[in-house]
Amino acid sequence: MSVLDNGGAITHARAAACELIVIAEPVRLRRQIASVLEAAGSPAEAIARPQALAEYVVGAATIVIFACDVDRPAEMTALRRLRRDNREPAIVVISPQSTATAVRRTLDAGADALVFEPEIPLALVASVRAVESGQSVVPRRLRAGVERPNLSHRERQVLALVCEGRTNAEIADALFLAESTIKSHMASIFTKLGVHSRKEAGAAFLDLHPELAGRETETELDLEEMQA
Repeated sequence: MSVLDNGGAITHARAAACELIVIAEPVRLRRQIASVLEAAGSPAEAIARPQALAEYVVGAATIVIFACDVDRPAEMTALRRLRRDNREPAIVVISPQSTATAVRRTLDAGADALVFEPEIPLALVASVRAVESGQSVVPRRLRAGVERPNLSHRERQVLALVCEGRTNAEIADALFLAESTIKSHMASIFTKLGVHSRKEAGAAFLDLHPELAGRETETELDLEEMQA
């Protein structure tokens, strides 16, 4: 387990009393998570789906433990929706084992910590305690994946236009490049972001730059001012 200090800034100041809510659709996994927490003296409410969270009062003192597969686009979308609908609580994600690129994707999608399923008995309680004190937590061996992908200026331009829904041909026309060049940029982007489709690439880019969500991106947008 590796604890991150978010650049020296504490992102969540938590009250002494902390409510834990487990969201896990598989019954076996839901029971396992709840059992580990209860054994540590931290009993949790357990529900199957995020929609049921509406029945609870969720605030800054709440920690939501959300089971999802960070390599499945639909489940990453669910994580983003969970964060969008619940801004205050911290979110600890439980996932099957994944790659280093998934770590960054998970944090950018709104998670405060990532614990892999095989590590639940040893890492879950410690991760919850760290998140409760305002830290972010990722598996130690994958901490290098926390670094943001180093996208070039041109790759950021291409991605901004992908987020507008433009095709490779339309992007090529807008940037005065050959379509084959755009395809090469897209291949490089997929590798750097650890994604497999334009939709995933666009979602990952908006995680990095949420200020672009919900509005059109100007073709001539100066993306040099954005952090990679």
